[in-house]
Amino acid sequence: MMGRTPANLRHRVLAVLVDAAVAAGVVAVASSLAVTLSVVTDGAVPLALLVPISAAAAVAWFLVQSAMQGGQGSVGMRLLGLRLAHADDDQDLGFGRALGRNLVWGVTAGVIVGVFSPLFDPSPWRRGWHDLASGAVMADAIPARTAAPRAVRLPEVAIEPAPARERVTPATPRIEPSSPRVEPAAVRVEPAVLHLDPVALRAEPAVLPAAAASTRLSAPAASVAIAPSPASWAPAASRAAARIPRTLPVDVISTVPGVPTRGGVSPSSAQAAPPATLALLVWDDGTRHTVYDATLFGRSPAGEPGLRVTPVRDETLSISKTHFEIGADAQGTWIVDRHSLNGVVITRGGMPQRIVPGERARLWAGDVVDVGDRRVTVESAR
Repeated sequence: MMGRTPANLRHRVLAVLVDAAVAAGVVAVASSLAVTLSVVTDGAVPLALLVPISAAAAVAWFLVQSAMQGGQGSVGMRLLGLRLAHADDDQDLGFGRALGRNLVWGVTAGVIVGVFSPLFDPSPWRRGWHDLASGAVMADAIPARTAAPRAVRLPEVAIEPAPARERVTPATPRIEPSSPRVEPAAVRVEPAVLHLDPVALRAEPAVLPAAAASTRLSAPAASVAIAPSPASWAPAASRAAARIPRTLPVDVISTVPGVPTRGGVSPSSAQAAPPATLALLVWDDGTRHTVYDATLFGRSPAGEPGLRVTPVRDETLSISKTHFEIGADAQGTWIVDRHSLNGVVITRGGMPQRIVPGERARLWAGDVVDVGDRRVTVESAR
């Protein structure tokens, strides 16, 4: 059964209706021929033969339709793209098994409940009593109907690599002093020897001897204005007054606790990391869904505290309102059957396995999950 795709239940019902209409048409044609022969021959062919002729036409068509179903399919099956296959080897069912299948169908349909027996199978194959008796499954004739979208090949375009961009390091601005820098070793000031008369100083305190002008400077040729030397008892102010530029790192503020880091962005205001992904699901119609938190899936799931809800489209009403739940713990991603009507079947490595309702089962990347008539593939899981 793994080589084919389960047939849609609605398509199966339409195929049965088409085959029934064809069979009724065959019987009607045979009956009309019998009536026509009776009228043309003026009663030479009695109307009493109408019943056996119609019955013979019905039996003959029953055998022809069984042979068609055991091979390439009946008229309705071909129109709807369906095909009967053997459950064990995916080969054609064959005339014998197809005939037995139709006989079981005719017998069980007489008690009405046999018509609805395919609904009793919770698996996506919907095998009725007649299918189980003959070992048959109804599958799509084209297995790749729900395959992923075909990749479109784009014309090749030669792309030249962009030239390498030179890395430019921003220059650190240096603050130059507004006044010329005076190197302490560049200027030598020799103290002048002053001969002062204490009497003269008391008489004329503001007059300095002319010997004070004999101060010699061994400075460069550039003219530099130097303030008068203070008294010998005054503290040396030249070292403190000189403006010494200091080069600090541009991001030195980042080393101070409580101050924003480089670029003016504090660690607390940094962008939060994206939420972790629990699973990435791909449905049979190509819809992709990313699960970030514990989520309930179903036709119309009811909200529960702490759980997200995701409705799933289901035209055949094979999915329960709250069908299953996906979440994760320290061991990885899990799935739980929320006591749905048709259950949850996980196919891993070609082996389908129905999970126990209410108990967690691990989800792995590559698992195929069947829920009712819908199928979802786990592209990735935690």
